[in-house]
Amino acid sequence: MPELPEVETIKLGLQKKIIGLTIKKIQILSPKSFTGNPNQAEGQKVLNIWRRAKFLGIDLSSDITLLFHLKMTGQLIWKGESGKGQGESFIGGHPTPDMRDQMPNSHTRVIFSFSDGSHLYFNDQRRFGWVRVSEKFKVQSVKFMKNLGPEPLEKGFNWQLLKQNLLKHKSMPVKVAIMDPQVVAGVGNIYANEACFDAKVDPRTKVSKLSDEQFKALYKGIIKSLEEGIRYGGSTRAHFVDAEGQKGYFLDYAYVYGLDGHPCEKCKTNIEKIQLGGRGTYFCPTCQK
Repeated sequence: MPELPEVETIKLGLQKKIIGLTIKKIQILSPKSFTGNPNQAEGQKVLNIWRRAKFLGIDLSSDITLLFHLKMTGQLIWKGESGKGQGESFIGGHPTPDMRDQMPNSHTRVIFSFSDGSHLYFNDQRRFGWVRVSEKFKVQSVKFMKNLGPEPLEKGFNWQLLKQNLLKHKSMPVKVAIMDPQVVAGVGNIYANEACFDAKVDPRTKVSKLSDEQFKALYKGIIKSLEEGIRYGGSTRAHFVDAEGQKGYFLDYAYVYGLDGHPCEKCKTNIEKIQLGGRGTYFCPTCQK
């Protein structure tokens, strides 16, 4: 499943292409992938595109919002098929051999046609992802949005808030607690591993055992890992591509994730891998005592 930096990268790409355009038509090829009345969105102008945790939102005129969740195999593919953007395209999502081919294809679930002749294709091999039409004022009260913790890259998130939320899981290993979306929104497995390394905290450490200095270091580690993920376009080994259809290369710069058996860049001790909360967990036994 994409993590925060991957979805942020797609958001930034879409902002360059469809803000100001009007949705002329929505074709639903897979009813399972679409919830709500498409007529509420047709004829409406795209005003804003935003991200909350791993969800993507497109705000339309008349106070309608389209919510997207790509899940494991979702793709958003934009093609400028006429007018000024003819021949242009970008691709964001789980890579498949046919993602650069003619659209729609056998994985296309929803097609959005815009006023300039361009199209946005929501593709999904496994059909776990979805698009939902919502009235804008109701978005934040939807259960999966209402229960999300603070956005780590927004103003207002600080180490004290992180500490307060983590301490709701005192007996939990810190790396597992960081991944709870009610503690902090959008931090998945890759970036939780990197945050713990940057903070020099053993991922197995119980939250109750952390000092204030460690809470501060974890806060900085979360911010750093996510910002670098966005800078480098996401993580290649997470099977995600950015808004230009290129694989992200954050993991070329990762310190521990997926590097078990390799020497730590800082101290040359071999990186170890264990299981925590059912997820692969990577750490340096020397740097993260």
